[in-house]
Amino acid sequence: MAALCAQGILASAALAGENWPQAAGPNFGWKVAGTAATEWSVVEDRNIKWRSTLPEGGQSSVTVWGDRLFLTSYKPLESAAEAASSTDLLAYCLDAKDGSVLWTAELPGSVAVGVAGIFSDASVFAPVTDGRYVWFFNRSGSMACYDWEGKRVWNREYVPRNRHTNRQAEPILLNGQLLVVEVRDKEAARKLQRHQPVPEDVNARSVWTYVHGYDAYSGELLWTESTGTVVHNCPSVGRLANGEWAVLHARGGPHHALETPYGLSLSSLSRGREGEPLWSTEIQDVNPMMVNVWDEQGVYAFAGEDHVILDTETGRLRSQRSLRREVDRWRYDAEAGDWVFQAGVDLEGKKPRLNTYATNIVVGDWHYFLAHETNAIGRVDLRNERVEYLDLPYQLSVEADGSRQLIWDLRQAIPSVPRNSRGIELLSDQRSRGTGWGHVSAASPILVGRYLYFPMMSGTVYVIDTQAPNFNANAIVAINDLGPAGETWSLSSLSYASGRLYARTLKEVVCIE
Repeated sequence: MAALCAQGILASAALAGENWPQAAGPNFGWKVAGTAATEWSVVEDRNIKWRSTLPEGGQSSVTVWGDRLFLTSYKPLESAAEAASSTDLLAYCLDAKDGSVLWTAELPGSVAVGVAGIFSDASVFAPVTDGRYVWFFNRSGSMACYDWEGKRVWNREYVPRNRHTNRQAEPILLNGQLLVVEVRDKEAARKLQRHQPVPEDVNARSVWTYVHGYDAYSGELLWTESTGTVVHNCPSVGRLANGEWAVLHARGGPHHALETPYGLSLSSLSRGREGEPLWSTEIQDVNPMMVNVWDEQGVYAFAGEDHVILDTETGRLRSQRSLRREVDRWRYDAEAGDWVFQAGVDLEGKKPRLNTYATNIVVGDWHYFLAHETNAIGRVDLRNERVEYLDLPYQLSVEADGSRQLIWDLRQAIPSVPRNSRGIELLSDQRSRGTGWGHVSAASPILVGRYLYFPMMSGTVYVIDTQAPNFNANAIVAINDLGPAGETWSLSSLSYASGRLYARTLKEVVCIE
């Protein structure tokens, strides 16, 4: 009880924008009040407070509490060949003042996931903290709790299911419990083969993945929800109108995901009822590879080419609107060097989904996301379902002399080669050379004050003013870099605390101020 009370006191400080205690921030929604830099350049060393080199690559975002930063990274690799088979991680505690390492801890794993994969690697999950303890996670098979000085409190090792990789299912700390997505029967799951059907002698439901609730301070399993959660999905927590905490999670997805039928579930997190479904709704072709966003007014999701809104209390479908047909778009004509407004047009392309995965966030009355087939940021007006798109360049290239090039033609984009700080290429997937648009589990955007920050795999970061009078070029506040184009690679979201932004690439942690 004392631990829970302390957590409640410390959480109040987090709400003020002083800390970023987990992947989704202090308010569980990837957004916070505050003021941060909107313009910077790592290449030019502009508005950069410090840079801290990492010996090896990783994908977790930076967790912040007071003067301490936490993240995970792979143990140093000796060659590029190890990038496909490495399992062990290092947990880091850094000094927020200068990025120096205060302590490290080992996080062993058992099932290899390729380093720098576009859908995840073993280091993908951000640590979580309550200001007294910090929890680290290894996608390859371990989780551990440490105190503030780096002493291990408890450790849990297990064999994860390896049928799919998973990025979106970030752990959540709420009311003294850790919410993580895991396979239920870990022994039976060892029989599964990647992207293959379940063997006949295995109960399929037993090897589904579900949201599990663990006691954060002992590591004891407390409960498991019953409707299933695909590993491609990012569950999110929030409160109902009656004050009850609940978690929204999804099923379905590519490569014949086991957790079906496609749909969304809202499960209770009330004491004694954790994991009980409040409702579960089947939605054909729902896109689970997104961040679940919801509030008292509605549940906002994507299904195929459509945007859908569900009733929060009942799960009933309220509306469905095409993201392709009759949309408004501000399009950049690169040949003319000018903007053209198109009203009520249909987007070109034939892809079944129109979103870059995990790039969605609700701000006020708007649901924002990055497009898939085209280089544009989209948004849906939740009041009238109007859909708007605003073009963005595929990439920014900055030279040491400060010259800048915005690349609007994908054919001219500079491949983003995933290399660590020691020059070793961590290429376990050829698709990792892309720009970060399209078929990739991308870094989720964050909102600080009125500004949205969209980091891309190439190190380009777009800053959008959500209060701009019109959704046109004037809403693009800045386009920044996290390092030289082609030499910078990141799938990590930004973090914010006390006026500073923290970014993480394969090579380093960057403090932006």
